[in-house]
Amino acid sequence: MTLSLETQKLKRSGYIPTFLFGSLIASAFPIANMLVRSENFVNLPGDPFAILTNTNWQMIAMLNTLIVICGACMMYHAEYADNASQKMDVLPIKGSSIFFGKLAISATALTAMIIIETVVMTWCACHWFPSFQFSGTEFLKSIGFQVIVTLPTVIVMLIIASTCKNMWVSLGIGVILVFTFSIIPQDNTILNLFPFSSPYQTLCTVSGNGKTGIFLSVCLIETVIFALTQIIFQKIRRRSE
Repeated sequence: MTLSLETQKLKRSGYIPTFLFGSLIASAFPIANMLVRSENFVNLPGDPFAILTNTNWQMIAMLNTLIVICGACMMYHAEYADNASQKMDVLPIKGSSIFFGKLAISATALTAMIIIETVVMTWCACHWFPSFQFSGTEFLKSIGFQVIVTLPTVIVMLIIASTCKNMWVSLGIGVILVFTFSIIPQDNTILNLFPFSSPYQTLCTVSGNGKTGIFLSVCLIETVIFALTQIIFQKIRRRSE
């Protein structure tokens, strides 16, 4: 019921078009890159999909994170507009249920966005690299990895948006975090495990360093910890109000 209610709230918010438009822009980046500079990549040794991912994912991940930030701000702007959140408090619905409904929608939209982007990069590999052999297993692994390492960023941004009644404050915080963590050196494993930094990691890179298990386990643990933190925060907030 909560998930259905949250979906109804987003119908006129522009949330779905934002994710769709953002995913198309991010997906266009590897195509444009190959159209302009294909000769720089086709002769490189190694797996074609890994070459394309390492070349394009930094920009794609930044766009994905910015879209996640905008989506979270739009979700909670609807909650705080016209005191809608206070009206929801009188209903037999837990605040945590509302939050997890938004998280489920955000995770679904993120997954769809990453699938579109991965499909486009796979098409680029098939089109520009004659030696490329498509592997469904690797395709699904790449999608799963990118979703998991981005989930902590999604949930942290939802927490920030839920605490700020002014959408522009949460938007500003999110943008600052994006550009702060985007300059972190990619060889610093500890800092790369933080939200807003982990989305920049790719499966081919971390698997080459033997750190796939570390990133997956830590990001899942972060997701659980942040979810529990939100539940506690909702209880404290409801009692204080």
